[in-house]
Amino acid sequence: MLWGKKVLQVSAVLAVAFGAAHTAEKLKAPAAQHSLLLTAADVVRAPRTPSVQSENPAVPQSASLSSPTDTGLGQVTGITTVAAAAPGLVGEGCQARLSLLPLPGAMIEARLTAPCNRGERFVVRHSGLSFSAQTQADGRATVILPALRSDAMVAVYLQDSRLVLGRLTVPDAATYARYAISWDSPVEMELRVTEGDRVLIGSAALSGLEQGVIALGQTNLPSPVLARVYSVPGKDLGKADITGELRITPATCGRTLRVETAHSSGGVAFTAEHSIAVPMCGTAGDILVLKNLAPPLKLAAPK
Repeated sequence: MLWGKKVLQVSAVLAVAFGAAHTAEKLKAPAAQHSLLLTAADVVRAPRTPSVQSENPAVPQSASLSSPTDTGLGQVTGITTVAAAAPGLVGEGCQARLSLLPLPGAMIEARLTAPCNRGERFVVRHSGLSFSAQTQADGRATVILPALRSDAMVAVYLQDSRLVLGRLTVPDAATYARYAISWDSPVEMELRVTEGDRVLIGSAALSGLEQGVIALGQTNLPSPVLARVYSVPGKDLGKADITGELRITPATCGRTLRVETAHSSGGVAFTAEHSIAVPMCGTAGDILVLKNLAPPLKLAAPK
């Protein structure tokens, strides 16, 4: 009996010792993990090549160009990343810049400098208006576009997922009424405006254009984005008959296509998206007429 009690006591002592050892090992584990984390942190804190930082951290990352009114005039610009930055684009040498200048006739001259985007496609957006252009061999580009708002914001989307913004005030925009329509590939469209006995179609954008249809966008680029803007002095578009002519092609027949429109009046722009159901294939070569474009978008039978 006495022997049995001693056996139980020894067993209890061993159990307590084993439990204490196990507890000590568990207590050691976090210390070891913490040591590993410190090592990883040391690696993270190692000197790295600086990357391009945003000059304006308040720049929105969305494609929406709505913004509070900017009372300043000139070249307030910023740049921010809207997606993963392309490798190798670091340092001041690759910083893109956009400067905006007001021109007569409520037009905007946008000058882009992008040293690391030479000969590349980019997209310009302004208050619902979109079109594509291309930088020159030195990474520079100049485009002219009509102002749709008095407080104008212009965005340039580069191929390496960077966004450059510029803002300026265009007081003359309040003295024009404008209608813009934008589309991308594979849509083939033309805007036609009838004013009495005159028929207007898209022509090259010129500064100081009092009245007419401006054609924007380069057709010789991959995935071109094109636009037409009808401009007339005054507070409204008057009695002009504005129609769109969409060509039915094998690439568009039977599809639902999307176009963007913007109506500018008194220096304020109203934007909208429209879905167009193109007839089934078999009618390629016909033209689908989009009637009453300002403001409701209606369809007429192909002609």
